[in-house]
Amino acid sequence: MHQLGEIEKATLLKTYVRKFSPETLSYGTVRDYCDSCDYLPWLSNAQRDLKDQQRPWTVKAALGLLSLPSRLLEIGGGEPLVASLLAGLGYQVTVIDPYDGSGGGPTCFEQFVQRYPDVRIIRDSFRMGLPQLRGEMFDGIFSISVLEHVAEPALRTLFEAISAHLRPSAWSFHCVDCVLEGEGAQFHREQCARIVAYQHDIAGEQPRSREDLAKVLQMAKDDIDTCYLSAAGHNLWRGGLAYDEFPFRKVISLQFAVQTGAE
Repeated sequence: MHQLGEIEKATLLKTYVRKFSPETLSYGTVRDYCDSCDYLPWLSNAQRDLKDQQRPWTVKAALGLLSLPSRLLEIGGGEPLVASLLAGLGYQVTVIDPYDGSGGGPTCFEQFVQRYPDVRIIRDSFRMGLPQLRGEMFDGIFSISVLEHVAEPALRTLFEAISAHLRPSAWSFHCVDCVLEGEGAQFHREQCARIVAYQHDIAGEQPRSREDLAKVLQMAKDDIDTCYLSAAGHNLWRGGLAYDEFPFRKVISLQFAVQTGAE
């Protein structure tokens, strides 16, 4: 847990507020990761996998897209490192997570509530009709390495809930681990195409999911600056499995950001 000092806070606000402009669909780069190491080193060295690129990107995206003190909701936040940092910057942040260990996530709900008093933490799965969120609307809803784990039809219902809780002119922005080559690549390509389509629905745009995704994935393959999951990150993901059971695969971060229409 990192407590923001006043100089750090002022630097982040000066550097990223209305100056960081996420694209509708993009991929993580080494340039962006190095920028995060310069300005958000405690987040860019916390995990040893793609979250070290994704968490800082999410903070920068929020600062670039949403004025203070906007209301934000994080889906599946686990330990709320990003949520707490955003709260320290002046946002009103809610995290919703079942904290049941699913997807390798944490279970220590009570400890997080005590450790992060500046964040409202709800122990539940995000869905339509959630009593704790009845009537609540947000200026931004985001997730970090969550959506790739949500199979259909749950993914569709999750995006329906996102749409239901976003105000007009609000933002839906997410980071997703995407296997570019190796085991799971076909599933990830299809899953990311679904996410692109649901994001277009939120923005009220015509779906172009497969065309948009194919273009960005090819750009990532051709770009020397693409940020990949490292060998250390792969070893972390491997856990107790033998390497032959969990061989290396090329994994990148895909980043999504769309705005709802105005009333």
